[in-house]
Amino acid sequence: MLVKKVMVRFVWVALSALLLASCGEPPVQGGEGGGEDIIPDPTPELQESHLPRASAEDMATFDVLGDLVFQDVWTEACYELHSLMVVRDGEVLYERWANGHSPEELHILWSVSKTFTALAVGLAVDDKLLKVEDTIKQFFTADELPEQDTVWGNKMSVWNLLTMSSGITGDYIGLGAGGHDFDWAQKTLRSGISFAPGSKFHYNSMNSYLLSVIVSRVTGKKIVDYLAERVFAPLGIIDYIWEESPQGYNSGGWGLYLSTESLAKVGQMMLQGGEWEGEQIISKEWIEAMMAPQIMQYKGVVFGEENQQAIVTSADQNQPGYGYQMWCCTNGAVRMDGAWSQFVILFPKHNSVVVTTAHSANNAGLLKSIWSRLYPNL
Repeated sequence: MLVKKVMVRFVWVALSALLLASCGEPPVQGGEGGGEDIIPDPTPELQESHLPRASAEDMATFDVLGDLVFQDVWTEACYELHSLMVVRDGEVLYERWANGHSPEELHILWSVSKTFTALAVGLAVDDKLLKVEDTIKQFFTADELPEQDTVWGNKMSVWNLLTMSSGITGDYIGLGAGGHDFDWAQKTLRSGISFAPGSKFHYNSMNSYLLSVIVSRVTGKKIVDYLAERVFAPLGIIDYIWEESPQGYNSGGWGLYLSTESLAKVGQMMLQGGEWEGEQIISKEWIEAMMAPQIMQYKGVVFGEENQQAIVTSADQNQPGYGYQMWCCTNGAVRMDGAWSQFVILFPKHNSVVVTTAHSANNAGLLKSIWSRLYPNL
């Protein structure tokens, strides 16, 4: 089931009445002879905003570089690049849509959705509704939890879900999470645990779904509505879609649709430590935790510049580390990553964001082109 928020509206009638009452003044009458009370107009509908564009000179340089990325991918089999946007210092340096796609299109993001779920968790943490150390058992009912307690199950925490280290066996494909009417949380929680939570990394989209359920239960809102109110609205993002489970929870690990520029704005907000136009949208500490390596993907690998491969030798620039629903890369970069080459790559050292939407089986080819063509010129 799809839930589409076409416009976010703020109606302030109740607030206006409260303000009038606090001033101790009666409503203004319509004239000497009485008449209808004059009620202030409600705040206008939220309007979509856009990032500023860079100077013509800077954009001309990246016109060549961005077009080279398109040229690179067109030479690859099974490759269709839908959009590419490059942002530096909050200004758009390059933007292009192709293959029938357009700036206003809401594009399927696949696992890029996971990073937005982590943002929702961060808001709940900021609101003191949740802690990463909380064990997840407390957020689910007896009907959803395994029939018998286990040592591992009792230790599983929100942090384990964020870092893909829960040990949960059931996954998106195995559960058929595409529309079946069974309870997704119950089937996931009862699927078994294959290793001690926190002992290793194992990518599983149902971790993200469970996070969505938890945030919804502590806030009383679907995570898309929570994000719309706290993140999308301040950033001027008014159009979005997020798929739901049969139980009415956003899918968390997939199913979000946004425009290319909306993705770029969220990436820029994260580069600014959660701040946007003077307002702290989400705490800087949470953004830093999301973007920092929290767990190693493979044992025996140590983080640090000395262990990272040279830029041109690694196709995806992937340092073996995972943050909160984000992939850590070389040179301090981090990546939101979705199937079929949906990418939002943040380059903190250059205050830059690169966004792609696509339908491509060659993720590594696109990443290699971004790192070789765009990165050296940021």
